Amino acid sequence: MEHSSPIRLQRTFTPGEAWGFSVVGFLTWLTLAPTVNEELGTAAMWVWIPGVVVGMLLSLQMRQLGSKWQNVSGGTPNYVARLFPRNPLVGRYIGFAYYLGWVSFPPINAIVLTDLLQHHLTTLGLTLPDKPLEICFTLVAYLVAFSGSRTLAILHLFFVLPSIGFLFLFIAQGLGWLALARDSPGLLPPEFSGISSANWLKWYFYAAYAFYSSETASAFVADSKKPADTLKFLSWFAWLMPFVYIGGSWVLMRLVRAVNQKVFPKE
Repeated sequence: MEHSSPIRLQRTFTPGEAWGFSVVGFLTWLTLAPTVNEELGTAAMWVWIPGVVVGMLLSLQMRQLGSKWQNVSGGTPNYVARLFPRNPLVGRYIGFAYYLGWVSFPPINAIVLTDLLQHHLTTLGLTLPDKPLEICFTLVAYLVAFSGSRTLAILHLFFVLPSIGFLFLFIAQGLGWLALARDSPGLLPPEFSGISSANWLKWYFYAAYAFYSSETASAFVADSKKPADTLKFLSWFAWLMPFVYIGGSWVLMRLVRAVNQKVFPKE
């Protein structure tokens, strides 16, 4: 009797296509940071700093596990299932939690985007109902997601990665301006404000998707033509997180201070 060989995924992704899935977390920061900083001010650092530490540890741990199981698809939940072979319920729980986490991401992101859009519309004297905007933003995310992994990867490669380059440039220029320019409000604020437990839990929950998305590339290691190169990006992403999440948030926080000091004249 012949035994059928296990079905293996075709390695069709290039490292660049797989990398694009992890850098989405940086773009998630773009939608979150203005709202978090406006709500918390300098206290936003108490959300970003611990979140970055957790995200870095997660990304580095997934790289280690991915190096051990390069033929395992699915990333974090499947790695955890392999760590507990005698406790299948643990693997099922993690897989279900992982699924719920990513299913809930589009609606939560839609809420944040709607709040951000409404804030700008209010300054223009315009008002739109929240629910239609939230539904539209959610549907757009699902339409793109269900177009296929390869299609989504190519979309990331051509649109997301260039935008990340401009984001890095903005942060680097902002930090340089704060540190060196005479008309800047300075690199350091005069004081840091505290944060309540309720506010910390609320905003950490919203920002958790940006922190934990660092390991997304691990889900496509088995699809990558060069899994070792794909795994390298998990380390790169981990060490870039402080620059983007902390450095970028710092720039936004100090820019608000600059506006308040009328460094930039209002039209």
